[in-house]
Amino acid sequence: GAEILSMEKDDDNKVFSIAFRTPVEDSKGIPHILEHSVLCGSRSYPTKSPFIELRKSSLHTFLNAMTFADRTVYPVASQNNQDFYNLADVYLDSVLHPRAKDDPLVLAQEGWHYELKDVKDPLTIKGVVYNEMKGVYSSPDSLHGRLTVRALFPDVPYAEDSGGDPEAIP
Repeated sequence: GAEILSMEKDDDNKVFSIAFRTPVEDSKGIPHILEHSVLCGSRSYPTKSPFIELRKSSLHTFLNAMTFADRTVYPVASQNNQDFYNLADVYLDSVLHPRAKDDPLVLAQEGWHYELKDVKDPLTIKGVVYNEMKGVYSSPDSLHGRLTVRALFPDVPYAEDSGGDPEAIP
């Protein structure tokens, strides 16, 4: 079942977030791939990327999604009431009725897929999360942090990379 938390605060921002437990057993990046895929359209908002459209047209003060080692969170905020309710509606529909459920191309686009530019070329691996994590893993300080966490927490989900290790994603 779902748990609901409601708070009142003297602040102009109205904040909504929906979070899911997503502990990992490996570094394939499945929660991260799902995080991206969920924001690629839904039953009520079937456009390819409502998240990008919201970034351009909303009055949001915060709009994002984040994957941690044990949870995935979809937060939004706005100071405008109508905009806030619209953002919450889009995010709720996205996480409860994602287009990715019925369209396997969404997961291939956001996760990974093979690409062939020319028949003479070798197959290459592409994908939004795959490429994002290749960038993360190209940074020495990021690699050092990753290895430190793996050494400190070898037997729990924190040892794995919920974002996905490019070597483990495909």
